[in-house]
Amino acid sequence: MKQTIEFLGRPLFVVLTWSILTVISFFLSEACMLTTNFFLLFLLTFLLYFGTMAYGFFYFQAFPNHRINKKYYQKIPIESLGLYQAFGVEFFRKFLIRSPFRKLNQRVYLKGRKEYITVFLEETKRSETSHLIGLLIGLFFHLVFILNNAVVAFSCSVFFNLVMNLYPILLQRYNRIKIRP
Repeated sequence: MKQTIEFLGRPLFVVLTWSILTVISFFLSEACMLTTNFFLLFLLTFLLYFGTMAYGFFYFQAFPNHRINKKYYQKIPIESLGLYQAFGVEFFRKFLIRSPFRKLNQRVYLKGRKEYITVFLEETKRSETSHLIGLLIGLFFHLVFILNNAVVAFSCSVFFNLVMNLYPILLQRYNRIKIRP
């Protein structure tokens, strides 16, 4: 992939991959609105939101060191371990560790090495930003489903946007608070 990025240039690589993802997402969202089979709708919505995570992935392939303003990553006054535990983030973390999704990004696991903490903290920021991109794109599909009166597709999309984007964001913030309270 690095050769492709070097050949195309970083901005063009992002535009090209995001254009491809957008076309695929458009067809998936259309299929979600056309199907009457709930299992197929659930599967298509899963694929649609798995694709929203790919936007962030390809962005960080081209711009691995880009971060949002530092203030975004800082703990805000209402954040606490108790709050995240009340939202079920610890349960989500345990589920994620035991699921096949744990293999998607091995860099966000601390691995018990103290010298890895700085790298780990940067990876949590990168992962959080990647999922934030996916969350925002996912909100667009919420709007598409609502405007097309596709209530069941909207419900599935909310579920997958929560599980595949919002909870990973909360988990990365939770991890940083655990390390640096």
